[in-house]
Amino acid sequence: MPFVAALVAMNLFGRSADKRRERRWHLLVPSLMGAVGFSLAAGWTGSTALSLVALSCAAAGVLTCAPLFWSLPTAFLGGTAAAAGLAVINSVGNLAGFVSPYMIGAIKGATGSIPMYVLAFTLVVGAAAVLTTKKHVVNH
Repeated sequence: MPFVAALVAMNLFGRSADKRRERRWHLLVPSLMGAVGFSLAAGWTGSTALSLVALSCAAAGVLTCAPLFWSLPTAFLGGTAAAAGLAVINSVGNLAGFVSPYMIGAIKGATGSIPMYVLAFTLVVGAAAVLTTKKHVVNH
């Protein structure tokens, strides 16, 4: 179910972003949606149905962010800077993909359900970073 929700959200947000030629808010909303989903999933551990709804919301938000994100760096980087910027983004992403499972496991072992809140906080920080980009630069 979470991936079906993500499939629907990705199509809706992607089409809307292209139609309106607006990137920042179309990335900000799914990011916050994912943060809310992770936070609710951490709190609703007693109900499978509610947890599934929260995880569906989180998956829809997180998986929708990825394709919308890639329109941002190329909007304000050009030529060699774009190539270098995308390489740095990929390098950091690959490093995070390796380190984050260990980090989440260590946090969960030490605290319990805090990792879901860490993921939510990370999404909020990312949303805030996207909000600081100038709209005339990325919305075209």
